[in-house]
Amino acid sequence: MVHGIDHLVLPVRDLAVARARLSALGFTVAPDALHPFGTKNACVFFQNRTYIEPLAVANRIQMEENARKGYVFLRRFDAYRFRCGPEGFSKLALTTEDADADRARLDEAGYGGGPVFPFERKAVAADGSETTIGVRLAFALDERSPDMTLFCCQHIGTEGFWAPKNTTHGNGALGIAEVFAAEENPSDFQYDLEVVTGERGIHASSLGIHAELPKGAFSIVTPTAFRMIFGRDAKLSGRGPRLSAFVVTVVDLTRVKALLTENGVAFEERGSRIVVAPAPGLATVLAFQENSAS
Repeated sequence: MVHGIDHLVLPVRDLAVARARLSALGFTVAPDALHPFGTKNACVFFQNRTYIEPLAVANRIQMEENARKGYVFLRRFDAYRFRCGPEGFSKLALTTEDADADRARLDEAGYGGGPVFPFERKAVAADGSETTIGVRLAFALDERSPDMTLFCCQHIGTEGFWAPKNTTHGNGALGIAEVFAAEENPSDFQYDLEVVTGERGIHASSLGIHAELPKGAFSIVTPTAFRMIFGRDAKLSGRGPRLSAFVVTVVDLTRVKALLTENGVAFEERGSRIVVAPAPGLATVLAFQENSAS
């Protein structure tokens, strides 16, 4: 089974700064949510059932204690912050209906990242009642790739994420269209893409490798190709892919340009996309492109 993009994990120093930046970019940001293992988030949900997760430290002692217990999610989050700084783009999640099956599949392929990580928390349903939501995560680990983590995410009771109040955005955003990582020799990681996404039809070129997925696409490109596409250098820390940009589909680019101009957000037009540089609160490249069906 081929897995599509589920969500992006974006480490941030301060959720309030992230909320302000994302709001200035025209996104509707959900209320802050506290995790029982020392982190917190403030997500942006999209109509195509993808989302972005700005993730911050809520309680450092609690987070580090749980990381030492072997929680892969926290260990990789902490390691990314140590190597790359407190802000960036550390993880890409792919949607699954069965995290246990994916864990077994990843183990068999030599990419197993330990037991499935289950997580639940209380939330308020649309009718005001209390409900329980959660995820079950199956991680893929490649020691050659210290700064990029891929994992499969199974949702439990999260239908409320996709309510219109959460997925309606001032910039007309519809969903994540593509994720880009940069690496000196992308083809070294083609098998990673095949195994984790389940997509065997990987397209390879001089620019890098590319996988079309049920939701969105994922590309690992050379630093030269990244600069050609986005007009700026990817920040790399030696070998291994580093998640460096994502593209959001919108209804109308003219509307996005007007909103960004009004909010004082600098941008550059590159071909059929609008590109926004990294900044505090969203320390990765963001591009907007118009929905082809618009």
